[in-house]
Amino acid sequence: MDQQQKKIPFWKHIEELRKHVIHCLFAILISMVFLMKNKEIIFDNIIFGPAKKDFITYRFFKSLTNSFFGKDDHIYFNNLEIQNRKIFGQFNIYVSTCFIGGIILSFPYIIYELWLFIKPALYHEEKKYSVLILIIAMFLFISGVLFGYFLLFPFLIHFGYSFRISDFPKNIFDLSDYISLITHSSLSMGIIFLFPFFIYFLTRMDLITYSFLKKYRKHAFLIILIIASAITPGDILSTIVVFIPLLFLYQCGVFISFYAKSSYSSVSKKNKTS
Repeated sequence: MDQQQKKIPFWKHIEELRKHVIHCLFAILISMVFLMKNKEIIFDNIIFGPAKKDFITYRFFKSLTNSFFGKDDHIYFNNLEIQNRKIFGQFNIYVSTCFIGGIILSFPYIIYELWLFIKPALYHEEKKYSVLILIIAMFLFISGVLFGYFLLFPFLIHFGYSFRISDFPKNIFDLSDYISLITHSSLSMGIIFLFPFFIYFLTRMDLITYSFLKKYRKHAFLIILIIASAITPGDILSTIVVFIPLLFLYQCGVFISFYAKSSYSSVSKKNKTS
């Protein structure tokens, strides 16, 4: 970071940020239009995939429970019945789902624009590592989205379908509830999986330290368990499925915090001496 970059006025930074935000909005719009042009594939194969009994997650757990318990009725139901009860319900769902899908699809580019914004403020040595951090952030977000789609959402659907207060009511799910649940599961897990990425920047900003994360590790485990219980139906199996990756992400955050602070200190000392 040279002296010229340090003297850039604040409004110049705002102008630069506005430019990157506009680029991100265009990327989301283009992705949204692409999804709207392919609505049959997006909705029939992806959005409503977990509503079908032959979805890959159900088939996997059916074979798994059959191998361990000798029966396959633990993860099973017929195709879900989903109904739309609003005049413009399907159109509104069509637009909103494609918009959220556009955010997910264009997220790697959004991260790239964020990197371009902060790149001038980085030291030369930091720029080398920033590319790796960028790739890791993309990987974490995509992994979180896939985790929410293939694991968390099917567990939520299975619980909602199989839980009964009586055999008299018939479960017919509302379209808006179904879409809200699948988008919330996928997008929220994508953001949660970025936890190590947030820890890195919070450590660089001296808002969180390695010693703090290590000292309150047991408290963090309890909070993670509460979060895992809150975003799952509450049964032990689904809670464990969510708890394990969140616990792993926290452990990664602890190591990243230690690495971020030590690497930043060494870079700062090197630039002061040069």
